[in-house]
Amino acid sequence: MKLIQHQPLLLASGSPRRKDYFSRYRLQFSVLPSEVDETPRPQEDPLPYARRLALEKAIAVAPQAGAALVLAADTIVVLDGQIIGKPADRSEVLPMLERLNGRTHEVITAYCLRGPGVEQVREESTLVTFFNHERRLLKAYADTDEPLDKAGSYSIQGFGSFLVKSIEGSYNNVVGLPMERVLMDLLQFGVLSLEEVA
Repeated sequence: MKLIQHQPLLLASGSPRRKDYFSRYRLQFSVLPSEVDETPRPQEDPLPYARRLALEKAIAVAPQAGAALVLAADTIVVLDGQIIGKPADRSEVLPMLERLNGRTHEVITAYCLRGPGVEQVREESTLVTFFNHERRLLKAYADTDEPLDKAGSYSIQGFGSFLVKSIEGSYNNVVGLPMERVLMDLLQFGVLSLEEVA
């Protein structure tokens, strides 16, 4: 089978993980990271927050999108109903890892597809359980550069994989984009089609 693309895509994200997913499937796309305020509103719950940000990011780049279909996304880590974002600096990494250590948290990615005749916001949720590691191992990981731009201060596809005991749901979602669902949406909207290869 071969993917045929019928409409250009605009990825409203500077995330190297999301760009890698698009490249892996040989999609033709341009990148225009959106700049929106990611501060949660007072009393805003995690899921509505993630959905709102995905939509706002898509709307922010829409004037430059032309005929392209925009994909914007936001990934958050949730523990005890609270959003654990990216660490502001290195001093926040170890405390985040200690909060997650030995516990199960939720990773939510909301994504928005927006373009001519299309506006859809979906979300995917994955449960991630950490091993209960000694503090010295958490500190050794915290002292690397890997956690600095990651929600929850870890990278499941990098060195941070040693933290993870199990997941329930989409692995791709934890990386930053539930690509299996995105591809189904792109097929549904006619942006992609499948062609049999003889």
